[in-house]
Amino acid sequence: MKTKIYAMMALTLPLLASCFSDDSNYDYADALDIQVEGIQEQYTVSAGDVVQLHPTVTPANRDYDCFWTITPANAQTAAAVDTVSRQQSWDYTVDRGIGAYKLRFCAKDRQTGIFAYKEYNLNVTTDMATGWWILKGDADGTDIDFFSATKAKYDIVSSVNGKKLQGDPLNLHFTFAYWVFNESTLRDVQTNTVFAASSKDIVALDYFTGKIVANYEDLFVDLPAQRNVQALFSGPSDVHVCVDNTVYTMYNSRYNVYKQFIIKALGDYRLSPYRHCSHATLPLLFDEKTSSFCSVSRNSPNLDFFADGTPSPKNLDMDMVYMGGKSTTASSQGDVALAVMKKKNANEYQLLTLNGMPSSVSRNPVQQSSALNSSLQMLQASFLALNQNNNIIYFVKDGKLSACNLDNQTESEQDIVIPAGEEVTYMEFLKYSPYGLNDSWFDYLAIATVKGGNYKLYLHPVSAAKVLPAEKTFEGKGRVKRACFMDQSSNGIYTTTLF
Repeated sequence: MKTKIYAMMALTLPLLASCFSDDSNYDYADALDIQVEGIQEQYTVSAGDVVQLHPTVTPANRDYDCFWTITPANAQTAAAVDTVSRQQSWDYTVDRGIGAYKLRFCAKDRQTGIFAYKEYNLNVTTDMATGWWILKGDADGTDIDFFSATKAKYDIVSSVNGKKLQGDPLNLHFTFAYWVFNESTLRDVQTNTVFAASSKDIVALDYFTGKIVANYEDLFVDLPAQRNVQALFSGPSDVHVCVDNTVYTMYNSRYNVYKQFIIKALGDYRLSPYRHCSHATLPLLFDEKTSSFCSVSRNSPNLDFFADGTPSPKNLDMDMVYMGGKSTTASSQGDVALAVMKKKNANEYQLLTLNGMPSSVSRNPVQQSSALNSSLQMLQASFLALNQNNNIIYFVKDGKLSACNLDNQTESEQDIVIPAGEEVTYMEFLKYSPYGLNDSWFDYLAIATVKGGNYKLYLHPVSAAKVLPAEKTFEGKGRVKRACFMDQSSNGIYTTTLF
């Protein structure tokens, strides 16, 4: 890294110049060539580690004023800079949250006012930076297990915070833009956060430690009358919850501080437990009272119904049996949704194909409707999982995994048998394809079972729609409700899509 040298640039770099007061008269004839050496260009550490920073400044026979600053690596030009030391040699006990930072050292010659600075990359990490989050429950409540490539951490919520979530597990949601007040700096800072929801609770957890940064009571401006949580799901830069049949919305903004669910979607509705959320656009929801497709956003005070069309999204006189998402390309995950519908009071089924990424409720999302053979075994299964790459739904019946090809409505058993005595509690197709990180991509059919109060989560690779034997198996206590893979890298945080 090349040292940057400046002579009398106080007007162009007011931040650096303001750190010193200097009334000297300077001779500019022989500008000093100040060099800074002896520091690594990059440090990767954990919070609490001590980094020894002992730079050498030359010419050595002069007096220098020195200081160190830290900023987030993605900070904007006008972002506040923390001056953390005014020593040349410094043993830094890392006190930053997990993330990437720019560490800057500056040395100013007292006689001439000439200064030089160098920047270094500081990456603060943890053993929870990359791995699987397993949402589970038992008779005592809801908790989370974490599995990385090298270790397992069990009951993170209760072990870190001394309590579980109340009720049965529902869902997980990740955001990098939840604001948490920092007691040390007296500032609100963006915090990588996982929202965890159960039937009686919602908490916001620090992604890297599992510490609760906001409890249920902290998360609402208008606290719901009944603590009856029915859903947690995402929208474009939003997180939504449904409590006591009312949807509440929180805006996750990078630039404005929002910490609570501040918007209520008014109306008389009852949402289906099945939904589709691509994260980038409006969520696809289904109102059971009107048998109509709908959505919600921070820009509307109501639950909004999609415009009518052919096939109609409204007053369908149908119940939703299942809805899942497909991804036609890696860059547009969840752009297609498929919904299995049953005619009320009749043994008739329909398969609806929908726009999985609706940008507005002013357009009908239903693109196609076709009849399903009512004799399909898939329609009687408790757990369904849509392959995100094609029109195949996997299901378990009589202890065996089968696949239903929706294109020709044929069913076939896979070479996967659920071990005797194990009850399936969760099944989902998990596609992971972050842009530019092709070596880490995977397609898994995740199947969780329980036996004697202990779970097993099997991750089955899927190749050309064929389900292969599990290449990973995680084990713990309780019943699994949800599994998500999350990774922090230099490119940011990625998580499996939450359909």
